[in-house]
Amino acid sequence: MIFKKNKISVILWSCVLAWLFVQPVSAQFTITDDFRNQGSPDVVIGDNAYFTSGVADPVGAGWLRLTEAAGNQKGYAYINRSFPSTLGLIVDFEYTMWRDNSDNTYHGADGFAMFLFDAAYGPGNFVLGAYGGSLAYANSTQSSPNTGGVTGGYVGVGFDAYGNFVRSSEGKNGGSSGLSPNSIALRGPTTSNSPSDSNTNRYLDGVTILNNGSIVDALDEAGNAQHDVIDYNTTVTERPSYSTFYRRVQLEIIPTTGNTYRIIVRWTTTQGGAFTELIDYTTNEAPPSLLKLGFGASTGGGWNYHELRNLQITTPNNLRVTKKADKDILRSVPAGNNANEITYTIEVTNDTDQPYTNATFLDELIDINGDPIPTSMFHIDNISHSGFDAISIAQIPGENKIEGNLTIPANTIGYITVTGTLNGIPLSNLLSNRVTVLSVDNDDFDLGNNTFTVNTPVIAENVDLMLQKNTVGSDCLDETNGNTYELQVTNMGTLDATYRRTGSSSDNNRNRIVVIKDIPPGFDYDDSATPGGFYTNLNTTTNGSPARRWSKVILNNTPSSGYTRHIYIARGASNADLTLAGMGTTMPYPIRYTITPPSGTTSYVDEATVEYRGANGNTAYDGGNIESSYSPPNTANNTHTETIATISTPPEVGSATIYYCQGDIAAALTAEADTGNTLNWYLNEGGVPATTAPTPFTDVLGTTTYYVSQTNGSCESELAEIEVVVLEKPTSGSISGGEEICENTQPGQIDNNASGTGFGTITYRWEYSGDNGNTWEVVSGATGANYQPPVLYTDTQYRRITIATNTGGHSCESDATNEILISTRNCTVITNPMLPSRAKQ
Repeated sequence: MIFKKNKISVILWSCVLAWLFVQPVSAQFTITDDFRNQGSPDVVIGDNAYFTSGVADPVGAGWLRLTEAAGNQKGYAYINRSFPSTLGLIVDFEYTMWRDNSDNTYHGADGFAMFLFDAAYGPGNFVLGAYGGSLAYANSTQSSPNTGGVTGGYVGVGFDAYGNFVRSSEGKNGGSSGLSPNSIALRGPTTSNSPSDSNTNRYLDGVTILNNGSIVDALDEAGNAQHDVIDYNTTVTERPSYSTFYRRVQLEIIPTTGNTYRIIVRWTTTQGGAFTELIDYTTNEAPPSLLKLGFGASTGGGWNYHELRNLQITTPNNLRVTKKADKDILRSVPAGNNANEITYTIEVTNDTDQPYTNATFLDELIDINGDPIPTSMFHIDNISHSGFDAISIAQIPGENKIEGNLTIPANTIGYITVTGTLNGIPLSNLLSNRVTVLSVDNDDFDLGNNTFTVNTPVIAENVDLMLQKNTVGSDCLDETNGNTYELQVTNMGTLDATYRRTGSSSDNNRNRIVVIKDIPPGFDYDDSATPGGFYTNLNTTTNGSPARRWSKVILNNTPSSGYTRHIYIARGASNADLTLAGMGTTMPYPIRYTITPPSGTTSYVDEATVEYRGANGNTAYDGGNIESSYSPPNTANNTHTETIATISTPPEVGSATIYYCQGDIAAALTAEADTGNTLNWYLNEGGVPATTAPTPFTDVLGTTTYYVSQTNGSCESELAEIEVVVLEKPTSGSISGGEEICENTQPGQIDNNASGTGFGTITYRWEYSGDNGNTWEVVSGATGANYQPPVLYTDTQYRRITIATNTGGHSCESDATNEILISTRNCTVITNPMLPSRAKQ
């Protein structure tokens, strides 16, 4: 997605570094990508990296695979979204490193690196470090060509199976003299693009994990490459299960006093298990104010699959929640091995120094549209928990929802385990479980990590075809150039779908995989970019070069007048039966098309259908849909429908510039989306969207720019800016005076002892109190530094407030000065007329 900004105004009141403005209540961000599908549009991959969903794994149950288990492979990925570093961050992900191709020489190599780099780099100027022992992060003077470290690199964490990332070799600066396998190590910032720079990517710290779990200094070179520590060293035919080999890693960066930063690496080797701290390193190298995250891996003479999953980047020091499932796929029947049972483990983390009391908890089963899963389809079997001071949660009767309250101690992870049984197929074969935990005291500054969703694909019985639709370019309606998409057929059933092309007589009475797409009147439709093209003669038995995997029939005025129906029939290179395997396998032959609506169109529905049609003669493609004959039918997901719309303007903002005085209590920012759209909030352009509006922090002077867009779910508008200006609180100065006077007389002037100070124009407001300071009233017309009180009849107190006003008319007030008391007494002489007469007696 390409974002543009709509500039509203620019005001800067204090030349303070931008990173100082990112404060707790405004610094909410969370990046989450489980890599189980094809990754978000913000994930940039290259070289040998790819997503295994629908290829090596069922659709929706894949991994980000950086390399194959083969020699001389290399791959990388990075998230092209920036996030602030100034409050610290936590990166959490799972990995596996394994092979189905024996490596008895090197015992698995090389490893992978996770790295953080300056967000100023991305498509067009991002350059990887060297592969090999540099693991795509560090420099190398032995690579061809010689290569500097990752552009803008801040820190690289190497998961070093072979032991070369730790090693001071190939021009890398610092480290061990020899190999140090089964190590995890840190290398520092990229100081230049020169491969021979003696300061770049310095070795900082590292540990070796021994087979018995002991942790030693990586410089000791004590690791054994044959042990199952960083990688799994048993050659297997399929990826080891979580119970066999599980690795979950957390990297945490914490700003500390004295402008230093702690870099902490921890991991757990059991799903749901406690973390073990591996590295705690302190550096005075400040990170860039905005960062991005990347991964890189390589193989050489030795090899492994290097695979990643379940990535989350967020802020520490708050209340947050994550969730894991014990299965990658589900079925709706037991199938002899409890294939329809699933266990969710919910982690509620409080890494603050204070407990969260009576936080609200909601866990719910939903479909792809967010609608509730009925209890007839899914049954919650058991709920258990541990680690909380107090917890009261229960299932809502008749619903697949669990709600209640919990109290979690400081610096604690609490666990809630939910087990259940699936008895039906959810919409689009996807079961979603969403959990939300919220503080009731509004003291959790990052609400972006308080909700977490796990999506589990569901395999239907028999054959179950569905369409996967991928966007090429933008999802926003483009009536000039059109929108480009790819359709791919996936079999979400347990049985293989056998089919055959049309053509020769031997193709009679065979099943067909057929995709139908209807084009409305006035639309331009171009499918010529489909790889290999099409045959339009159904009797053709040749295959062509490049291979053509689809035959095409065009029917005019179908399904109604003015429409054009395009029918695509899957074909192979020969008249042999072909098989689209089940269990979430995707046919690797997309139909690529560009559709352009008539001028003036603001939205339209783009729809396509796939059917598994029965035999109906040699060249026929119009047999009945076999999936309709199943009990229950597998037809609910045959059609893919999407509304393509445009959003021409950013959302309305109430005020483009909002002023606060230092220390004011701020309100959450507001904007208004068009009907049916939702708002996305950003801390920076190209940053991470949040659906919760930020609340500005007012303790630090200066200007912070926030950004907001509106989206219809697929198309996002340009950005509108809201600038929050925090003005300096004036000083009050002091006043002098005060005396005791007779009632009904005028006191002396109250003098300016020290003037108030502040920005812009300085004026004053005087206030008085006649009830010993319980209530204060404004003295009308008194705006000077000195004040002459009027005739007084009672004790009266006075004070002064300094008001600073900028050229735009925005003002801030100081605290009140010291108070001046003018007390009064009755000075009237009262004589007793009886006294003289008594004297005469």
